Amino acid sequence: MAKKKTARRVPQAGSPRMYGDGRPSVSAQAEGQRTVTLRPSAAATGAATGPRTVANLAQEYSYVLGDLKRLGMIAGALFAALIVLGIVVR
Repeated sequence: MAKKKTARRVPQAGSPRMYGDGRPSVSAQAEGQRTVTLRPSAAATGAATGPRTVANLAQEYSYVLGDLKRLGMIAGALFAALIVLGIVVR
């Protein structure tokens, strides 16, 4: 016997949507009552955040090539083991 389909519940327009912080969403507030104050960012005010240094990627990621070689050898060994097992099982 088939299940009875229930109608989807539509939210009421009178109740504002709530987000995780417990405040009503912007759409629920009146446009005239809303005031927004923005603080300028450090980049906009020209404040220095400190000297930037260029990272030497070859030095930072020198271990990646060794890891990729090891991963390739393991994958090749497992693939060869699967082929051998496939031949043996037949």
